[in-house]
Amino acid sequence: MDHLSSRFRRIKKQSSPASPATTLAGSPPDRSPLESKLNTGGQREQPAVVPPTLTIPTNQPPSNPPKSPFRRGFTFRHSNKRARSPAPPQQVPPVPAIVSQDGIVEHEKPTTIKDEDKNGQGITKEKPKPKMPAFLNLSESEIESKFIDLTWAERMRLQDSFNNPSPTYEFARVDSMEVKRLDRYANIQPWANNRVKLQVPDGQQDYINASPIVLRSPFNPESKPPHRYIAMQGPKSITTGHVWRMVVEQLQSPAVIVMLTETLESGMEKCFQYFPKVAGEEWDIGEHDEFGDGFRAQLSCVSVEDHANGAIEVRKLNIHADDREEDMIVWHLLYRKWPDFGVPALEDIDSFLELMRLSREKNAHEDNPRIIHCSAGVGRSGTFIALEHLMRELESGDLDRFGPKQDEPEDDIIYNTVNRLREQRRSMVQADIQYAFIYQVLRKLWLEKHGLAVEDIQEPAAKRLEVEHNPPDPFFEDPE
Repeated sequence: MDHLSSRFRRIKKQSSPASPATTLAGSPPDRSPLESKLNTGGQREQPAVVPPTLTIPTNQPPSNPPKSPFRRGFTFRHSNKRARSPAPPQQVPPVPAIVSQDGIVEHEKPTTIKDEDKNGQGITKEKPKPKMPAFLNLSESEIESKFIDLTWAERMRLQDSFNNPSPTYEFARVDSMEVKRLDRYANIQPWANNRVKLQVPDGQQDYINASPIVLRSPFNPESKPPHRYIAMQGPKSITTGHVWRMVVEQLQSPAVIVMLTETLESGMEKCFQYFPKVAGEEWDIGEHDEFGDGFRAQLSCVSVEDHANGAIEVRKLNIHADDREEDMIVWHLLYRKWPDFGVPALEDIDSFLELMRLSREKNAHEDNPRIIHCSAGVGRSGTFIALEHLMRELESGDLDRFGPKQDEPEDDIIYNTVNRLREQRRSMVQADIQYAFIYQVLRKLWLEKHGLAVEDIQEPAAKRLEVEHNPPDPFFEDPE
């Protein structure tokens, strides 16, 4: 990455009065740009090679975040509505209290083990400390560099799709003006050959902005079932019926929809209110017979419950399709604590993990895809999917098969997972703060699993780096 070296410059560490910020585990008062980004929701994470000790800021107004170097270069323009640029930074801390995917709180592991000496006498000795996988021990600049690599890999896929216009090409683009009115954002579309197709009569438009996602275990793909999702863009009013038609056609009862955005954020519509909101409310779906095949359904809200102190709204919905013998149950889980353009706050991480648990628990079975959506269906949705998938590898113990000496990026399963997501849907895990958040959460989960603290991982601290400020790039606009 020699071309990146000119974009970084060393910062001479200066002494300064203690910050008024509340400090966790003795973290230093002066912070690097990426550390500040994760602690405020729009700036950057601590650069230490060791898993960073993190600082929660006070209510001081955050400064404008520096732009990453990769946000320069593209000059394409569209007249269609485009996703907004990132909103002002939110207060975001690092990572979570730890609950496993089965809801079991991890306790500190024993630090001693029983053994025998050479005479067969029983002895107790200190348990050897496990080695943290190297990809969890990256510095902020290395994580930033990998995100830039992911961005360029996607640019190359897009460039190849221009040079190879064949409709059978793996990364062929959806190239139809007819469907653009159905998209919430003109620059966020599924790959043409990896999209959900509605089961409509020949000659009718089968498009919906949704992509099937399959992630297999990087360690035991034969013994572990793949994770299956449908990543969907937040519907518009004209696509509400399309969503419920997709649910009836693609899912089994009981089905699950995870919604990671409010319908309105910062005064803008992020997702149309596509579901009945209160118990007893009923809707008719397909009454205008848009596709000319007589598809009709009745959608009703059976109940509404709050979970995790109001962070999660759980709706039980019922769908009766006229051409189906049995009704479908759909669990709609609305998560209300993920800030626009950010990541969940420290005090909200438990509810975020609870959301994951509920979505698995209420699904019919593992082969039944869960619909995950936010506004564009790439940023928050991709982060949720990637993190849940990788947590399974951590909890099963398979992640510890990675020793401390693997190469990059081939042995970085975070990088590989996000790249695989982007091969299935463009721009997944869209923002650099979301990408860094996955590393940060998994570091914390790994330490908690092994009963270790940051200081137990003896590695030299990385030198502090500052990312050069760049002018805004109007092409790279983050809808999440």
